[in-house]
Amino acid sequence: MKFEESIKEKIDELSAGQKKVGQYILANLEESSYNTLAKISRESGVSETTVIRFAYTLGFESFSAMQNELRRELLGNSFKEEERPDADNVYHQILNREIEILEKTKKMLNIPQMDLAAKRLQDSDAVLSVANRTTYPAALWFAEILGKYREKVFAVRPEGSDFFSSLLSITSRTAIVAVSFARYSKMTAEFVKLAKSRGAFIIMITDNPLCLSASYGDIVFTTESNRDETGINTISSATAILNVMASAMRRLDSKKASLRLNELEKLYQQTDDVLYE
Repeated sequence: MKFEESIKEKIDELSAGQKKVGQYILANLEESSYNTLAKISRESGVSETTVIRFAYTLGFESFSAMQNELRRELLGNSFKEEERPDADNVYHQILNREIEILEKTKKMLNIPQMDLAAKRLQDSDAVLSVANRTTYPAALWFAEILGKYREKVFAVRPEGSDFFSSLLSITSRTAIVAVSFARYSKMTAEFVKLAKSRGAFIIMITDNPLCLSASYGDIVFTTESNRDETGINTISSATAILNVMASAMRRLDSKKASLRLNELEKLYQQTDDVLYE
């Protein structure tokens, strides 16, 4: 097969991880023609990014293009891309992957740990929502939402002056909610480490419970990330866990949260910051 020959021709250009992908695909040609990126990643024991880079090294524009070529060779004249609209529609693939990850996250969610996290958020004197690079928007969103239910919630991007000034405010009654996905930010890990040394309670959300940041967590929630073919993580799964956490804290004292929301609504109206249509 031309596909097999391509792998053999490029063998010297492949990294150790990419060679694992090649070996898996050669041993499982038919399954590899329709398995998801996530499944091929798991079965070959490498990251999704490595599978994507393997496709690039073979000269394909994307993982989907590589898989289409493999199917074309296996099926010959009977192959028609339009016969598999959902499988070959990149938009459907991305959304289906998001749904798959959220379903797994739901099944894996540790309810007692979530209850404890909510209680610590309620009882703390301040909450710092911490993340860097592509996961920072999730931390920023969480700070915005949690700040509607309680006071003293701050988003922190652990770089520059923020790193040190935020650490100065941390006490044994501070709760840290940190998000760290691959590729893991060294600065996030360092911030969490120093916050822990100052007595803070650490709640981690990560795609790898063995990453450095997670080792400092008092509570660790694990979820997968939807890494697309550019190698960039999406943050929907992290945001989903953060949403559950904020909702769980609100339910502990719904009356207080409602009073705060009502006060905010009055302020919005006083400053004409609400548009009714």
